[in-house]
Amino acid sequence: MYIDKPEGAPDLKVAWGSDVAAQMLRRFGFKYVSLNPGASYRGLHDSIVNHLGNSDPGMLLCLHEDHAVGIAHGYAKATDEPMAAIVHSNVGLMHAHMAIFNAYCDRKPLFLMGATGPMDSNQRRPWIDWIHTSTDQASMVREMIKFDNQPTSAPAIVDAMTRANIATRTEPQAPVYIVLDAGLGEQKLDKIPEFPDMARFQPPASPRAQAADIAKAVDMLKAAKRPLILFGRGTRSQAAWDNRVKLAETLGACVMSDLKNGSVFPSDHPAHVIEPFNQPGKAQHDLISEADLVLALEWIDLGGALCPPKGGVSMNGKIINVTMDHHLHNGAHMVYQIQAPADLLISAGAESVVTDLLEALGSGAKKAPWRQAVRKTFTPSTDPARIRMQDIAVLLRKQFTNPDNVTLASVARQFPCDLWPFRSPLAYMGKDGGGGIGSGPSISIGVALACADMGRQTVSIMGDGDFMMGGNALWTAAKHKIPLLVIINNNQSYFNDELHQENIARKRDRRVENRWIGQAMDGPAIDIARFAESQGAVGIGPVKTLEELEAALKKGVEVLNAGGICLIDAHVPPGAERSAGSTGARNT
Repeated sequence: MYIDKPEGAPDLKVAWGSDVAAQMLRRFGFKYVSLNPGASYRGLHDSIVNHLGNSDPGMLLCLHEDHAVGIAHGYAKATDEPMAAIVHSNVGLMHAHMAIFNAYCDRKPLFLMGATGPMDSNQRRPWIDWIHTSTDQASMVREMIKFDNQPTSAPAIVDAMTRANIATRTEPQAPVYIVLDAGLGEQKLDKIPEFPDMARFQPPASPRAQAADIAKAVDMLKAAKRPLILFGRGTRSQAAWDNRVKLAETLGACVMSDLKNGSVFPSDHPAHVIEPFNQPGKAQHDLISEADLVLALEWIDLGGALCPPKGGVSMNGKIINVTMDHHLHNGAHMVYQIQAPADLLISAGAESVVTDLLEALGSGAKKAPWRQAVRKTFTPSTDPARIRMQDIAVLLRKQFTNPDNVTLASVARQFPCDLWPFRSPLAYMGKDGGGGIGSGPSISIGVALACADMGRQTVSIMGDGDFMMGGNALWTAAKHKIPLLVIINNNQSYFNDELHQENIARKRDRRVENRWIGQAMDGPAIDIARFAESQGAVGIGPVKTLEELEAALKKGVEVLNAGGICLIDAHVPPGAERSAGSTGARNT
């Protein structure tokens, strides 16, 4: 990990408005701050470099505000802690809008700062300061943040940032945004404000359930013969992971988990009877319908999970829904999903509810789950000229001496979790939260940044469309020496949308062969490996055969082991997802 070192000793005197903001970032314990530079916060930029010495926090330079926020988002996914990010003025906030939405949907903490041109119009430079000044800049993102403020004095900076720090760390978590007046940031201080004792300004503990609700839940769980636990959002805590396992074994429950979240339960445990998934299908709905009780713990879209596909069997058992997600719902976005029924709704932290349930249930012998797990097995390919996602998973895992010390920052479609089991809370980090395509590279770098500090290795498997929208984020990883291995699942198409176009064509009795038009990225083909090299990474590919794949993965892991950044462009033609009726013919 590399952070630029300033010349000379830092000026330790708190003398300017922006020095106060920089001091607060340090007092919150932020080790890093990701940013794309801009004149609106040039005072804060100077304070971090020449007052703090570019240390605690140290700057991570990004090529786009979207990357700056995405890196902070990825860091929070791996640590459960916020990271600081800074964006430039109203235009930088507009650039960062999608990344903020991702973090909001993902319920991750994030301390975002920005700036506006001088509110005193007499201080504004002609033209540029006027168009970069907003009277209510935070209004652009207010529906997806927990707190915002634009302080008007040095003491107000202290107060606003302290409130924001508490807010983003308080469950349910989400980003916060502090706007600095450029004029205030560059103003010389008459008096240094009083800085708070941070021990007295900490976030509250996670809300606990009422004793009556725990007692009712225990009665319902004891009466159930086929309990099913849906483990949704969870922390990276090993203790919380162990408690989840203990709860399932105490109840003899079956378990499901969701790829939209990071790993929360060992995927190869006998109770995890269906491999983690992104969207529930028939197998998942069938399991839910068999259960006589569902315990949902911060499950994303519980209503959608309980609604069977057309012709499916409804869930007629009892439902316990543990969530605090409703505290962040508003009318701006429909992220609240289908309204789910519940026989018992508990508004409390999921981790604390698990702890309370275990205490109330008491110790006892482990119970086997009421249904056996169905596991995928690896079938060697009969076509060495064709790469499958399961080939990548199996061959990649073989390259690591300790694959359980590898964090998967992301996985692509059809990734076989049964062939790469998640055995720790840091095994897998989940999706982007809001479906904001192009976020994969920056979020993966944020995950890799955190994992490098923890002595873990990071691999990210993402689609070509996602990568090419944000691939120049790799430059930040290269500049700051953040080890990362990226594997591109390259089908040379926005393939998910090809499937949508095929579905529409079938419904309208039109030609499905044309689904690739406006989707295929193959005329000309993008040389993704060379693009990665232009950002300072090692680029390998295109890789099109199993023999090439094994050699590429070996080299890629060697680069990662040496602390480098490597990208492998693996061409993975669509397989099971391509219907028999579609030729996929293209003009090339």
